[in-house]
Amino acid sequence: MAFLKWEDYVIFIITLVFSLGIGLYYSIRDSKKRSTRYFLLGDGKMAIFPVALSMMVSFESGIMMLSIPAEVYMYGMQWYISIISMFISNMLTMHLIIPTQRKLNITSLNQFFELRYNSHGLRLFATIIRLLAVTNYLGNVVFVPAVTLEIVAGIPVWISIVTLMGVVAVYTLIGGFQAVVWTDVFQTIFMFSGMFAVLIKGTMDVGGITNAWNIISEKGRFNMLNFDPDPTLRQSFWSLVVGGITTGLELQFSQQSFQRIKATPTISTSKRMFILASILSLIISGLAVLEGGVMFAYYHVKGCDPLEAKQVVNQNQLIAKMVRDIFQDIPCLSGLFLAAVFSASLSTMSSLLNSLSAIFWEDVVKRHTKPMSEKRAVFITQASVLLFGGLAICFAFGISGIDGPVSRILDITGASLSGTLIGLFLLGWFVPRANALGAFVGGLACFLFIGWISIGKLVSSGVRVNVKLEPASVEHCPHLNASLITGDTDIYSHTTTNSTWNSTYTTLQANQTLIFPEPQGLDVLYSLSYKWLLPLGIILVFTVGSLASHLQAPIPVDPLVYVPVCDYLTRYICTPIKKKFRRGVKYSEPDQEMAEETMFVEEKPGDEMIVDVVLESTTTQEKTTTDII
Repeated sequence: MAFLKWEDYVIFIITLVFSLGIGLYYSIRDSKKRSTRYFLLGDGKMAIFPVALSMMVSFESGIMMLSIPAEVYMYGMQWYISIISMFISNMLTMHLIIPTQRKLNITSLNQFFELRYNSHGLRLFATIIRLLAVTNYLGNVVFVPAVTLEIVAGIPVWISIVTLMGVVAVYTLIGGFQAVVWTDVFQTIFMFSGMFAVLIKGTMDVGGITNAWNIISEKGRFNMLNFDPDPTLRQSFWSLVVGGITTGLELQFSQQSFQRIKATPTISTSKRMFILASILSLIISGLAVLEGGVMFAYYHVKGCDPLEAKQVVNQNQLIAKMVRDIFQDIPCLSGLFLAAVFSASLSTMSSLLNSLSAIFWEDVVKRHTKPMSEKRAVFITQASVLLFGGLAICFAFGISGIDGPVSRILDITGASLSGTLIGLFLLGWFVPRANALGAFVGGLACFLFIGWISIGKLVSSGVRVNVKLEPASVEHCPHLNASLITGDTDIYSHTTTNSTWNSTYTTLQANQTLIFPEPQGLDVLYSLSYKWLLPLGIILVFTVGSLASHLQAPIPVDPLVYVPVCDYLTRYICTPIKKKFRRGVKYSEPDQEMAEETMFVEEKPGDEMIVDVVLESTTTQEKTTTDII
């Protein structure tokens, strides 16, 4: 299967060497400033652009570069609706959440739970859930480039998984947060270069933009507006919009985002950084969608669908197969794409490992041990990078046995975990009456119920079968027997010619209920679209948590850990109604509270400048100093 030339390996190796070099540089440069806070958050004075790039690639990983083109190839471009919805969600939560998050002088976002609910037990519960969620995500991310390397270089998946995790763990361990951010900036260049190379060469081979677009439209790939309300449909306009909005909340309440929000010096710079990162995500996800469309047009013109011809056995390898075909006679470009995929994955992996070490130190070690020296504390945070790297390898091997695009696998396996966390945050931020009992009951209900549905979706044989779109032409493929190919949850027919395929597809549509009966009993629940799992989990936490909280008397709420949504969304609601929504929380007007940030700069000989942000609160008549570093 290997087809890479020595030039391609050179570019790939350069990516890994530079990533390690950046980590080594920051390890040597900052050797005298070693502390757990510096290792996890940097100096708190980083520029907007590099942090925005780092935030973007922390979430737009190799999953985006491989899974989304495969998604578009098989199911069309409608997936992009979820990205637009996520962008809208980011713009809303940016104004609601970022100012409040920045007030909190904490390193791990899980510390919020103890501040808000005054419960160490709930904080521990949330910590366990978050560690599992992030490790699961990390396992998905490390699996993606390993699949690519198998098809383009013939290297077994398990070797790639172990090697890649070793590389990213080393530069994250030695360099800390600043190394992660600047490595992300370097790797972003490869990501965009590789994607543009595929789009340009692929479009040229199809016969130009017009011909590519005609094929995409005629074959149903531009299917953006499916308003069918059936919740068991794999994807619809409604599930993608609601799912995209909740995914945006997941980004806002992630440890990776929180660390980057704290890495910039003020609220205004944090907001600008977040806006830039959201716009960049919108752009790069759009490029991935276009890649999927161009890839379908390319194989339709070529006349041989790789899935139908069994040229690839894993749909996540489709884009790698296309790279082999279009760049086989052009030196370096295959290596450039490989470097792009690995850059996307390495940047996300390093961010996740850094966030895991922050959670492990603040919520597990520091909270349950006696004070220790900074040297020993830094050693523990570094050791935790290796610990979670090993756990992620185990998750990656488990994920390798699940069929489907990686984005769908991630949504299913992580829905119960992410839904629990987001629900707990929303309950705490927006419901003053919520208490520790209600939060725990709501979170546990979400974890168990959504987890049960997720397992059912993966193991039940009676879930609804999703029909894929018409495959690309197969008229130039080797002889294929006309047969019906089915997977766990997807189906389409495959034959030797387009005309035969169309007749078979029509017959399939007419007799589908006879061949594949509608799900019965619990299988109806298991057939729920994977895009509805996260919203359902959040609603469950919010509803059950609010009801259970009424079993106990109300407790005072610190204004610093509560967001008065009514105050933020409009300035024209009368005061009595605002007070009703605040439920007794004495909270100053947002304009008064955040109108000014007074910077106090203190410089000592031989030391870095220390920047404190002082937030004025007119209701409490106090000054809360937040140490950015």
